[in-house]
Amino acid sequence: MSNVKSFGAAVATAVLTTTLGAAGAIGMAAPAQAHTTGIHDNCTKLNAKWKHGVGRANAVDKTSGEKVRNFYHNTKVYKTAVAHNSTLDRDKDGIACEKR
Repeated sequence: MSNVKSFGAAVATAVLTTTLGAAGAIGMAAPAQAHTTGIHDNCTKLNAKWKHGVGRANAVDKTSGEKVRNFYHNTKVYKTAVAHNSTLDRDKDGIACEKR
């Protein structure tokens, strides 16, 4: 009877090891890539698409000198960009990545 118990224990251990090994291999998959939307990652990428930045439709530049007016006016695109990366509009004037 002791041989039957030993054999049963050995089979159970083998099945458990195989199952855990397969689960471990699946669980050890490569980490997921960080979510990125491309153009909204930083000003360099955003300015590659919109040379002078993007702003809300009614945005006004807050500079003391010559105001930026030649940015792409699109409230939806601006909100998407700032929601993804709030540092794109550091002066909070409604224009992300503005350039002269």
